[in-house]
Amino acid sequence: MWDQTTKLLMKKAKKQRKWTEGVFVNPVFWMVNGTPYYMAGFTRNNQSVATAYFTIGEENVDEVLIAQPNLSYFADLSGNLSRMATDRANIPISYYTKPLDIPIMNASPQVQQGRDAFAHFWEIQQTFNQMLQDYTAYYNDDVLIRKHITDTDLSKMKKFAVLADIYQYQTLKILTSQGEDIQAFAAFLENTKEWSSLSRQEKKFIKGIAVGKENMQKNMEALDVLEANDFDQMVKLNYDHLINKNKSIIEGQRQYIRYPKGIS
Repeated sequence: MWDQTTKLLMKKAKKQRKWTEGVFVNPVFWMVNGTPYYMAGFTRNNQSVATAYFTIGEENVDEVLIAQPNLSYFADLSGNLSRMATDRANIPISYYTKPLDIPIMNASPQVQQGRDAFAHFWEIQQTFNQMLQDYTAYYNDDVLIRKHITDTDLSKMKKFAVLADIYQYQTLKILTSQGEDIQAFAAFLENTKEWSSLSRQEKKFIKGIAVGKENMQKNMEALDVLEANDFDQMVKLNYDHLINKNKSIIEGQRQYIRYPKGIS
């Protein structure tokens, strides 16, 4: 059930909505000169087309422009992380563990290397999953309760986003650099008596996880992750890189802000 604040903000947002657009109001706010500002979004075909920034009272252009980068940044990062957490929660652990439980005695060196690569892949997935669980707990049990976000929350969200990018990059790096070995491992498993104990989806997963090297390489490039020998250094390097990458994006979104009539 919506509270009175959300009802009022939705009423304001609907006045700015165009025909065929969906509208939503984020539950968190950013304080500007003692006034809480909330972000509303307008969507068409599940794609964002514009935003607006509302208070319970009257809005001020200068205050909107202060709230916008903070609320927009937070919404972009939290939205991506939440979608990621949902997607990964739908992948059963058995997809990773069952193939690794099958003995590979007398297998070729390539199959052994493929199993080792898949085991390393699984180690990264466990770390990745734990990070997303930590993010989900932080968002649901902290952010959504107090609703007032600050610079500290932006820093935490950036750190989660950087870790997510790095873990995705590490995953793709294994699958592209050792994809043939992992495929050899999968082919070996297919000829074992234990193969029949795997479900159809588990078989599909192990056989297809390292297929499509070209697309995976494109995805790696799109992540735009900077490498470093030390993990902590890599996190710091990509944290600064994330800020620079997103600065122009957030500023570019200003042209799509919708203002209430008569805003001062």
